[in-house]
Amino acid sequence: MQLQLPIDVLRRMRRHLLKSGSREIGGILMGEEIGDQEFQIVNFSVDTSSGTPSQFVRDADQHDEALSAFFERTGGEYGRFNYLGEWHSHPSFSVHPSLQDMHAMQDLVDGYGGVDFAVLFISRLRWYWRFECSAHLFVRGHSPSVVSVTRVESTP
Repeated sequence: MQLQLPIDVLRRMRRHLLKSGSREIGGILMGEEIGDQEFQIVNFSVDTSSGTPSQFVRDADQHDEALSAFFERTGGEYGRFNYLGEWHSHPSFSVHPSLQDMHAMQDLVDGYGGVDFAVLFISRLRWYWRFECSAHLFVRGHSPSVVSVTRVESTP
């Protein structure tokens, strides 16, 4: 799987990361399928109030509203535009998923989440400006795998 990160999405995420300081923040990723196993992040939700320096748990209601608004904007074209996964920051740790992160995502695809696959995107700012990220793919019945993230120019 390949994941494209448009520069405008990166800049918006960077602004939220700067404002949050040492607290973890996060939300959901909304994306567009642009090719076979190729997706582009189109938008993301963000909860800037519930995180601590070492943990983030998203409020489902707030992010469900963001997803509903996304579906409305994209005309309900679910085969092309849809929920892509979860994201959160690790301001004080590496961008690799913790064991808790791995279990939560595996539970999402194997259990209560009702999704066949989901991406976990973790980001942070290093030295206040350098954006670092990682992405991992979770698929029902399979082990997680690393996803390639490519920065691309923003589309109009």
